[in-house]
Amino acid sequence: MTFLWDVCDTCTRRRPTRTCWLYPERSVCPYCCAACPERGQCPRPVWLTELVAPRPAAPARQERRRAEAAKALEELLKRLEGG
Repeated sequence: MTFLWDVCDTCTRRRPTRTCWLYPERSVCPYCCAACPERGQCPRPVWLTELVAPRPAAPARQERRRAEAAKALEELLKRLEGG
């Protein structure tokens, strides 16, 4: 079984490609999309979801902050009682 990918119009390598949002006549691979000089001006980069690492969930971050705050409060209370 042979699997052939499309050719990237920018680097001419055979990789998975998608149509560029700024230039619909071009098919770009994820590497060329990430290296594009106009990426900062692009409203919807085609490879954005695959290139951006997922962020940690907000509730986990809040739990960590609450635990740190509780620990700091306990330390302060121990200092007040002991000192």
